[in-house]
Amino acid sequence: MKKLVSFGILAVCVLVIGCSSQNTETLILGQWYNQSLEVKLNYPNRGDSIFSVPAGHWEETLQIKPINTTYYKNGTFTSEYVALDGSPIQTTEGTWAVKGDSLYLTQDGVTGAYYFEWMDGKAAFTGLLDWDSDGNADDLYSGVQIKRE
Repeated sequence: MKKLVSFGILAVCVLVIGCSSQNTETLILGQWYNQSLEVKLNYPNRGDSIFSVPAGHWEETLQIKPINTTYYKNGTFTSEYVALDGSPIQTTEGTWAVKGDSLYLTQDGVTGAYYFEWMDGKAAFTGLLDWDSDGNADDLYSGVQIKRE
């Protein structure tokens, strides 16, 4: 569940390349859901390993529905985790801010910065995090989310 919470922080990310922060903030508002993800785990003494959830395989691989994240005008967000049978698993909350080409997400006192690319209704995002819980934010995370209209 800890990895899902960490993923949720990342799963809610969106940033528009080449647009002003004001435009990015406007575009990020609303609901988003995850389409895919890939994490390259950095194991210094054992080599790298890749965890991947391709588009169309979210439920099969993670055994949950795609995470739904909503960004609000007041700078907060919520991420909802739902079981395959539709029952709620958990909801996480935090704050967001756009600074330059990065989206900063803060949850439980921890802030992460993520670089994003807008792709006509979708967003690709990349960031370093501690996916493997080894105490180092050295695992490269990339994923795609789709904005609900």
